[in-house]
Amino acid sequence: MKKSFKTLAALTLIAALVMLPGLAFAAGWVNVKYTCNGKTQTFRIPIEEKGGKYTFIIDLTKLLKGNAPKPGNNTPPANNKPETPPADNKPETPPVQGLTADEKQMLDLVNAERIKAGLKPLEIDMRLVDLARKKSKDMIDNNYFGHTSPVYGSPFDMMKAAGISYRYAGENIAGAPTVQRAHDGLMNSPGHRANILNPNYNRIGIGIVNGGPYGKMFTQLFIGTE
Repeated sequence: MKKSFKTLAALTLIAALVMLPGLAFAAGWVNVKYTCNGKTQTFRIPIEEKGGKYTFIIDLTKLLKGNAPKPGNNTPPANNKPETPPADNKPETPPVQGLTADEKQMLDLVNAERIKAGLKPLEIDMRLVDLARKKSKDMIDNNYFGHTSPVYGSPFDMMKAAGISYRYAGENIAGAPTVQRAHDGLMNSPGHRANILNPNYNRIGIGIVNGGPYGKMFTQLFIGTE
């Protein structure tokens, strides 16, 4: 019996993702466009990192029933080599209005890491800042620590509800008494470090809220729009 387009697409996506090397996200998504016999469909593939292991999460039922996102202008571009800044380029972030002192400090730390790695600094997106603050507060109010909120759902759900579009997206969360402690912990985790140094991202939102068992709760939301 001839397989349907959706069945072939699902099987081919699985085979392709198994062969992809080096993808690492704390919690992220990649939009993948699949074309077969002139018919094109775009699939959003969640990726999670746990204990240094990276997992593609594919719900065949949803794929075969057609619950994947509809085709659109959300296909990842070619992974071009990022431009290397001049040797005298200092790891400085332009002044940003609307951030707290803690959030500005974390933005500076993140962009210093990116500049040191030869990547472009991330631009602050106040829409993402608002969502990140809500997520940090939600984790404190509802006493949990995870990427899926009982109130807002996944980070992808939050962005969709806020009308934020992207080609790539990811989230880092942390709990620590200081910004420096939180940043060091994220950089020492392979998946979280990969988000911070991901060349596909160009915007970030940082939300830091005082409270919870760690002293402060941190959320970083990343998107790539180019």
